[in-house]
Amino acid sequence: MLDSKESVRAVDQKDMLGSIEHLPQNLTDGLRRGRMSGLPRFVPKEVVVCGMGGSAIGGDLLREWLGLTSEVPCHVFRSYSLPAHVGKDSLVMVASYSGNTEESLSMFEDARKKRAKIVVVSSGGQLAKMCDSLSVPFARLPTGMMPRASLGYMFGAMLGILERSGISTVDKQVEEAIRVMNKATAYCKQSVPTTDNPAKMLAHELYACIPVIVGYELSSPVARRWANQLCENGKVLAFSSELPELDHNEIVGWAKDARSRNFALVFLEHDRRPSPMRKRVIATKDALGKSAPVYTVDALGLSPLAKMFSLVIIGDYASAYMGALRNEDPSSNEPIDDLKAALAKK
Repeated sequence: MLDSKESVRAVDQKDMLGSIEHLPQNLTDGLRRGRMSGLPRFVPKEVVVCGMGGSAIGGDLLREWLGLTSEVPCHVFRSYSLPAHVGKDSLVMVASYSGNTEESLSMFEDARKKRAKIVVVSSGGQLAKMCDSLSVPFARLPTGMMPRASLGYMFGAMLGILERSGISTVDKQVEEAIRVMNKATAYCKQSVPTTDNPAKMLAHELYACIPVIVGYELSSPVARRWANQLCENGKVLAFSSELPELDHNEIVGWAKDARSRNFALVFLEHDRRPSPMRKRVIATKDALGKSAPVYTVDALGLSPLAKMFSLVIIGDYASAYMGALRNEDPSSNEPIDDLKAALAKK
């Protein structure tokens, strides 16, 4: 089914696969938009990303990447308020693709009360109006996308904002990230047959299982992205886990609970050099392989950003193919829309 362009197009009505293919270009354009946000040069004591869902995952990636490249710490909050340490020396990036996410609007107001330096990343909505009225720096994204498909714009804009603040420079890593994403697309796009397409093959392998995506170090936030995309695009239950924490609790359940045979594990690998973590990854895969199927996806590239985004785009493709296999539009969002409607009534 996945090799039929007509069959896939009939299911993928809003062209999620097309959005995935444009991820490299979106990253470049997002970087430009972040650089144009209007944020004055300001080196903060911390970076704080506020958001939910597909708008917040860029913050998770940013936190991991910034921890490898800068001494300025980064925090991500998914809530209605911010902790007490956020203040006038904090750079708060409020990320909401729609601009109407109630939690993000609440965190925006809390950041104002705490006198933090605020910059908004959004396509419009209430946040855009608030930025206009309050003269808050604003990185405007294009409209018309699903929030989870806006990751390239979101993350790129955050990088551009960091450049404006004087925290980091990113050109070489972004260039490599674009190269490896284009390389991954060359063998994951829909026109490549299943026998030569790792994303399609993985979707088939995971079809009858509950996927658990395992990351470590820089692939930990990517594992969360994979799980989120499988839930939303693929319309399946999916979860993420992280090494080495998995080995200190979760491994017991895998070994002792007979229901583990209903799951499948996907390890997102990015460094095969000898190290304590490398030994742990190998030993953990061997141990868990006795209870459930284990698969491996390897990152491409050399820089942290390239490795992260090569894994991101492969996972995005696999999730869209999972939705197509289930005869579900990868872009549909009915349960989320229904919950929002129910909350509005309350």
